[in-house]
Amino acid sequence: MKARYLFNPVTSILLIVLVALFCYRGILFPASDVRLYPWASDTMGHVLKAEYLQQQIARRNFYPDLFPDWYMGLQAFRYHPPLPYYLLVGLTYITGDSVVAANWFIAVCALFGALTWLLYRRWIGLLPATIGGALFLFLPDNVRVALAEGNLPRVLATALLPLAVYCLLRTLEETGTHWHRLGLVLCFATIVLSHTMMAAIYAVCCGLLAVLCWLGQATTLRRTILAVVTVGLGVMLSGWWLLPSLTGGITDLDASAMTEALAVFPLTNYLNPGLRAGNPEAVYVGVVLLLVAAAGLFIRRGRNTPVVALTLTGMVGVLITTPGFNDLFNALPMHNLLWPLRFLGVASFMLLLALMWRLPAWSQRAPVLAFIVVALLAADHARSLPLIHLRPPREDVVAIGNRLATLHGWREATLDQSRLGSAASYFFSALGGREQLFGWAYQGARTASTVAALNEAMRFGNVAYLRDRLTLLGTDDVVLLNELDVAPEVAEALVEAGFRPDYAGDTATLYHRDGGPRAYVADWHVLGIGRGARALAYLFPQIVVGTSTRVDDYSLEELLRYQTLVLSGFDWHHRQTAESLVRQAAEAGVRVVIDLTGVPTHPLARIPRFLDVWGERVILADAPVRVYGRDRTFDLEPFGDNASLWYGHTPQGLDTEVLTFEYVGETAAVLGYKTYGNGRVWFVGINLPYHAALTRDPAATEILADLLGLPPDTPSAYEAVPLTNYVADQSGYAFTYALTRPDTLLVPVAYHDGTVITVDGRPVAGHSFEKLVAFEAPAGEHVVEIRVRPTRIYLLGRLVSVLALLGLIGLLLWEKGVFVRLSRTGRTQRPDPGDRHPADLGLPA
Repeated sequence: MKARYLFNPVTSILLIVLVALFCYRGILFPASDVRLYPWASDTMGHVLKAEYLQQQIARRNFYPDLFPDWYMGLQAFRYHPPLPYYLLVGLTYITGDSVVAANWFIAVCALFGALTWLLYRRWIGLLPATIGGALFLFLPDNVRVALAEGNLPRVLATALLPLAVYCLLRTLEETGTHWHRLGLVLCFATIVLSHTMMAAIYAVCCGLLAVLCWLGQATTLRRTILAVVTVGLGVMLSGWWLLPSLTGGITDLDASAMTEALAVFPLTNYLNPGLRAGNPEAVYVGVVLLLVAAAGLFIRRGRNTPVVALTLTGMVGVLITTPGFNDLFNALPMHNLLWPLRFLGVASFMLLLALMWRLPAWSQRAPVLAFIVVALLAADHARSLPLIHLRPPREDVVAIGNRLATLHGWREATLDQSRLGSAASYFFSALGGREQLFGWAYQGARTASTVAALNEAMRFGNVAYLRDRLTLLGTDDVVLLNELDVAPEVAEALVEAGFRPDYAGDTATLYHRDGGPRAYVADWHVLGIGRGARALAYLFPQIVVGTSTRVDDYSLEELLRYQTLVLSGFDWHHRQTAESLVRQAAEAGVRVVIDLTGVPTHPLARIPRFLDVWGERVILADAPVRVYGRDRTFDLEPFGDNASLWYGHTPQGLDTEVLTFEYVGETAAVLGYKTYGNGRVWFVGINLPYHAALTRDPAATEILADLLGLPPDTPSAYEAVPLTNYVADQSGYAFTYALTRPDTLLVPVAYHDGTVITVDGRPVAGHSFEKLVAFEAPAGEHVVEIRVRPTRIYLLGRLVSVLALLGLIGLLLWEKGVFVRLSRTGRTQRPDPGDRHPADLGLPA
């Protein structure tokens, strides 16, 4: 009795707080005279956005939309939810320093999550709940996400996870009340406003946990359905923010490319405690956690339905990140919106909770063994503690940031393949005061594909494209990472474009040319439409890529402005309308070049088809291809490589085949055309544009250059128009321009849904190239404003939130009535919060 009296909830809270202070002392109380910063890849990017929010709040803009410092205008809260940044601002007011606030944010979130473990004492007892909370503070995946990735929104979501699962389990119980359902709704609404993907992952895992509890007869079908509905109401409650984010955030990214980019690890990685010795940032779950949890499924003592459900849910979360199981996961719909590695956090938590749930039963039978298991868990997890520290920033990054503040220029581009982390994005804006092409965390940026193409161009060695687009995007300063393989070629191209080395450090070099805000006269002769058009633009920078991939989003008048129209990876709203537009353009004298790669397939034949030409699948091995023409032959470099085959199409149904090759004993077309009136529509096969961009095959490049009538690797000669009185803020852009003749101007700022353009206060129609703003500019001097107005999806989001709120109120009123009626009949007794109810979740009494 005396021991139980001494070990009470207050003691548990104090112990968890002490463990938290010990674990996070390296970031809370750094022992250094030098200014130290978080070293994680993402942290400083979140800090800069929090600083921007703080500045806007000081100007009484409490929910700013546009963040003009990154990606030619980023909607600050379109992809990343707003709640973490408001909490960071609050901590900044308390600490007086945004960087210190970020450190405290990490520690406070970890502490909050650990303290909510004490709620589980009703099922597992106070001591196991305390041990679980303490171990939660330094779960390997939690520490890696917070200190190596620096994903602060996910840190907040992780902190809310134990509370959300507790509310779910109480909702599944017979003694659960409407307060637990309300808590579950608020938890998920808050998690959505912290990190959307984690909310979706938690919802999936909680749904699986509820179903497994029902299958194990620990709860009823009615309560299971109610729990799932409650989680759904929580998600819907945040609809005012969620729905707009789903139309402009991660869903804009290519699903197949994203799936290929997501890492998969063999299970042995998670079972190798020595993996972190050479790489402390390695993805690791815990050999002790996994083995003991798996073995526990076969140990009868302490095994019950909740334990089995938690263990199985956790195991599923781990296995989908491994080869084989990941392939099954990728076959599910919308799998690209749920990144497998992000299941590891909730999986680790559920496995740990399952172990702590069994601890009382094990300690009664074998207390020494229970102690050894806990000690091994703590020792294994403690190997992640070295990640919790701060570092001085890179000297070159700080020096360049300070130097930018003294130079006259508009935008800065950091060509580092993201190796400098978000610290560069922070210092170049915070110290240098520059708008940046890249910024950090491109997900949700309207110009994400435009900016990502710069990195792709460097990877392919298409330096001319890089030079061309740096100019188009208004770049006056370039920070080039010295260790890049392509750095010498890029440096040479920058000098040719008028840049000069201004600062040379061991890590990076700053190139500068004087300049200011400017627009460009839109005077391109070749328009590319579709996702594949970018590959041709890498080789021929004179091609401008249209923002929409749908052919029938363009008018015939727009198409007739160009000498050549390139279609690759395109689609449409209505195929007949798109075909009619292309046919009319060809008949009017526009040269049309079509690559059927990536075109929507016929629903029955499952082959791409457009203008009565269809693509027949061909598979090429790692071998040269000889192409035959009327007067000469071309020897193309090998397609594919030793590890993979090359998939493409050969166009069928052509009027004339101009270039052919031998394929499985037959003659197949590489290039040919269909005739429409006095015009021709050319079709190119075997995915030749992408092959040329990938390999820079001279023969393939020559074929395409002759087809397009363009010289390869030749930047455009842009006509710049200075923008005076330029202002960029959260409401949009304002500037003055002067033209001697009316023309189409392209302003290198992001074209968002809802963009409104006014000239001297009068609205004008806008259109877009390269995801940037373009409009018809009258001659003379005029004042232009570019604003972003809410679209219909915002209204729909608010409506969903209102409906969810009404649904929640109705559910709570209905449930309260049920409880009142049950209490009148004596069928329900309100439980004592301090009591344990082992029978609630099917546990033996």
